[in-house]
Amino acid sequence: MVNLPRDNQEAEDQGRVAVADQLRRGLHGLVGFEHDAEDLAVLAAGLSELFDGLSTETPRTKAGGKWESPDLIVVPDDGEEFPNSIDRPVSGPGNPWSVPLQVMRRGDRAEATVVLGAGYEGAPARSHGGVVSAIFDDLCGFLLILERSLAYTASLTISYHAGTPLDTPITFGAWVSERDGRKLRMKGECRSGEELLTTCEALFITVPPIVSGD
Repeated sequence: MVNLPRDNQEAEDQGRVAVADQLRRGLHGLVGFEHDAEDLAVLAAGLSELFDGLSTETPRTKAGGKWESPDLIVVPDDGEEFPNSIDRPVSGPGNPWSVPLQVMRRGDRAEATVVLGAGYEGAPARSHGGVVSAIFDDLCGFLLILERSLAYTASLTISYHAGTPLDTPITFGAWVSERDGRKLRMKGECRSGEELLTTCEALFITVPPIVSGD
C-alpha cells in the first residue's frame, strides 16, 4: 500500500482519480465480458485483501461543503470547462460510481459528450434510463455556477424519444429557460449526432448561501 502525504492534497486527489479509473475499468469489464468463476473468486479475494489495507482511522472532510459567498464561485469563460469536484457522485473523476464528464460552457449552456460503457446498460445495448436521468440532473447543477446561486432539485422530468446507445459518443446539453424569484427552470437535451434521444425539464429552488457556523 502506498501512503500519500496528508499535506499533499494534489497528490492525494490524483491517487483517488487513478484508483477510481481502475475501478470503473473493472466495472465495465466485469459486466461486459464472460469470466471464469475461479478467476472471479481469485480477483474478489485479492480485492478484499487490498481494500482491507486501506486506512479507515481518519474520517475525511470533503472540500466545498460550504458556500460562503456567491462571489467566490468561479464562472468559466465561454468555451472553458466548468470547475468540478472529484467526489461528485455522478460526474466526479475520483468517484468510482460516476460517469466522468468534462462539462464545457457553450454560451449560456452546459454541455458534455460522454461514451457510456457496459456497466450502465439497461435494455440490451442501451443505457439504463436512470443513468441518463442522473446525468441530466448533474448537468443542470453546473448551470448554478453561471447563475451564481445555490439551489436544489425540486423536480426533474425526462422524456425518452429513442434508446440511448452504449459505446457511442452522445452529447448532453442544458440551459436555464426561466428565472422567477427563487425558481430556476431549466431544459436539456441529449443527442447522438443529429438524432434527438432524450429531453428534460427541471425546476431548481435557490436557497441562501451556507456561511461558516451554520
